[in-house]
Amino acid sequence: MSRPNKRIVILGAGYGGIFLATNAARHIKEETGEVILVDRNPYHQLLQEIHLVAAGFRTANDVKIPILTLIAGMNIKFIQSAVKQIRPDTNLIVLESTKIHYDVLIVCLGASTKYFNIKGAEENSLPLRSITDASLIYDRVNSIVNSDKKQSVVIVGGGATGVSLGGALSDFINESKKSDSVSVTIIEALPTILSGWDERLVKKVEEVLREKGIRIITSSPVARVENADGDGSDIYLSDDGKSKIHSSINIWTAGIKGYDIPINPEIEKTKDGKIIVNEFCQIDRYPNVFSIGDIAAVRDDTGKLYPPLAQIAVREAKYLSNLIPKHFIANGDTDAAPLSIDEKFEYNIKVQLISLGNDDYVGFFNNHVISGNLARLVEEFSMDAYITTLKSGGRDIMNTSLYGDDIFSHLVSGITFARFTFVKWLKDIA
Repeated sequence: MSRPNKRIVILGAGYGGIFLATNAARHIKEETGEVILVDRNPYHQLLQEIHLVAAGFRTANDVKIPILTLIAGMNIKFIQSAVKQIRPDTNLIVLESTKIHYDVLIVCLGASTKYFNIKGAEENSLPLRSITDASLIYDRVNSIVNSDKKQSVVIVGGGATGVSLGGALSDFINESKKSDSVSVTIIEALPTILSGWDERLVKKVEEVLREKGIRIITSSPVARVENADGDGSDIYLSDDGKSKIHSSINIWTAGIKGYDIPINPEIEKTKDGKIIVNEFCQIDRYPNVFSIGDIAAVRDDTGKLYPPLAQIAVREAKYLSNLIPKHFIANGDTDAAPLSIDEKFEYNIKVQLISLGNDDYVGFFNNHVISGNLARLVEEFSMDAYITTLKSGGRDIMNTSLYGDDIFSHLVSGITFARFTFVKWLKDIA
């Protein structure tokens, strides 16, 4: 039996990969093409919430969604396997379990932790890039909270992950009534935490973190990390070794690099291992290969790389979910060359939102800093719209409008948010 005319393979079921698969599949009829989704896990991870798992406010199952549940009834085949190699010259992917050919490939494999070649950093730190990482951090933090002696948690990296984790761990420690014996410190190499975020939002975040009792150290790159004879680790800062901070638990959130996957022949990557793509999220050398999300180096109109945010990955996925069926499914003709692409990817970040604990959010919306109940509502609405859009494959116009940039989409998303808020209010008073 011959395979369908076009085979679109998506590697990775993170925010970009799962959104692309479900939204693209609805445009592709089974007789003209198929979508294959590959991931080593059988579930989609809500990585924006794993810091809450690390602090015990969510369980691992709370932030897992079975992939088969999300793609039920869709023209998507799921293969659970690790990717071993990509061979773009022969349109071949080598998996741990099998080999598959593709007509169109989208690489969305995410990122891994970057240690900047700092001596002892990897060996003496815990990363936070998965549910498994978060569960391990929770076990370690829970053990020191129950200890009788003074303890310290140090988070190296003041980006969104480190800041969210610091806020959540502080809440956990405070609720355990151990704030006098367990401290939380965030160390950032740059002059400010959340570099690149709006200054007004950063100021508000710093205020909230300090109210929680978190110590923030900026302009302090780490020089090396040493094991402290089984009693945690010592972190030496880059000031000729004069400053040393002891940590009972050292958590490394200081940077990410593209997920390391062998591609043969080699393609152009950044020094951080990100796949360099053009304005269409496409590899110039191989026009049928695309990459989005944290593994991709996508530049905006100014030449600056888009930040590694879930909202960017989802917008890139939305863009490709319309582009690929339109330009690469050419009347079922497998020999048809890709049509000329002229709709480049563009996105202006309109909302910045960050979790600072079990129930604390701070955001920047419509040029205003928001916090409290409004920020929480925006976060809940965004997550609800995301899950609904996945399960509907983009057919739910009310929620899918959140990912549009035209006036109609803005109007509909505003109405949808108002409806969401009203329904939630009714439930709260019931």
